[in-house]
Amino acid sequence: MKLIIHRGANEIGGSCVEIQSGDSRILVDFGMPLVNKNRERFDSASIAGKSIEKLKEEEVLPAINGLYKGEKSAFKAILLSHSHQDHYGLLSSVNTDIPVYMSRGCKEIIEVSNFFGQTGYDLKNIKTVEMWQPFHIGDFTITPYLVDHSAFDAMAFLIKSENKKIFYSGDFRGHGRKSVLFKKILSNPPQNVDYLIMEGSMIGRDTDRNRTEDDVKIDITSLLKERSCLFFIACSSQNIDRLVSIYLACVNSGRIFVIDPYTAFILDKLKTISKNIPQFDWGKNIRIFFVPNRYTEKMAQNKSLFKFKSAKITYDHMQQIRNQLVIKDTFLTREIFAKKQDLTDTTLIYSMWNGYLPDVKPFWDQNNVPIVEIHASGHAYVEDLQDFVKAFNPKYIIPNHTFYPEQFERYFGSNVRIVKDGEVFAI
Repeated sequence: MKLIIHRGANEIGGSCVEIQSGDSRILVDFGMPLVNKNRERFDSASIAGKSIEKLKEEEVLPAINGLYKGEKSAFKAILLSHSHQDHYGLLSSVNTDIPVYMSRGCKEIIEVSNFFGQTGYDLKNIKTVEMWQPFHIGDFTITPYLVDHSAFDAMAFLIKSENKKIFYSGDFRGHGRKSVLFKKILSNPPQNVDYLIMEGSMIGRDTDRNRTEDDVKIDITSLLKERSCLFFIACSSQNIDRLVSIYLACVNSGRIFVIDPYTAFILDKLKTISKNIPQFDWGKNIRIFFVPNRYTEKMAQNKSLFKFKSAKITYDHMQQIRNQLVIKDTFLTREIFAKKQDLTDTTLIYSMWNGYLPDVKPFWDQNNVPIVEIHASGHAYVEDLQDFVKAFNPKYIIPNHTFYPEQFERYFGSNVRIVKDGEVFAI
């Protein structure tokens, strides 16, 4: 077998790994970069309207023959680990003759993103897979593993061919709402793995604060009980674990979680996959503010908005019970409150990666709203990565999805093999 990390060997984001066996070629993930060559934030809007050839020239698209539209397909399949843009954001450039394998939850999330115009990837030639059930692609036998991650229904892959085993970890953690999955794979890992391609997002970061998702729920609950004020909370509408934590904190503190129609739409889409995801019709602790943004307008146009009418809360009603509310932050929601000068005695809970905080902090500072950060990473802490390696005991470890591959040997021993982007590595 041969392995080529086209992007991700020394950066987080833009994940793209090719594996070859005989005449069979597969790609694992095909993500949008998060940073440019100077490690500054990549502007995804900058690629809009550009041709495939132009994007290749600018090295946004890796030079991979037989992958793109307009080329004869040379790939048997693409495996998609999860629904974060840095793992699937470039799929719109791919030849649609190539089937893309993903989980049901991943498919639902990407369909939502496509419906709301967040991505140009229109799902075609999709194959959904069952967790822990092997399937065959060309010379490969592949087994997907459900993993704990901030993306819903995320997967890792065990890939077998030529009497060799590769385990691609994807993005994972051991401290989320599905931490039982991490414990399960530690207690019963795949045996005799030759190469572990492992993410290392938390390598080189401050890991002293190993907060779990349950800690997030507990800390938010305590804050909601402690302060008698209006709360806004900043979090991703696609981070289902976090939405569950916030909802439970609202139930435990007797507050109302006010979400926007877009968030309600996502939760509703996923209810057939998990019955434990909060829904708009669950009663007194959840309401929907019909914020007049383009997402709400889109739902009004296709008449899906009407479904959520029973949970609607008006701005006037929110004013009357403001100190009972925890409002999911959106740009227009905060602007509406600011315009009405109604942000006095308000606290923002910031529950996202703090790298995005500088984008919104000036608004809250200008309105004299204190910010409390309560967050847990979507990625495994170093100690969990070490436990993962110990349980797998692979012959070799290949760093991926990390800015610091050179630090892997320090944490995981001498069997680390650093592969450079574009290097053909014989397995």
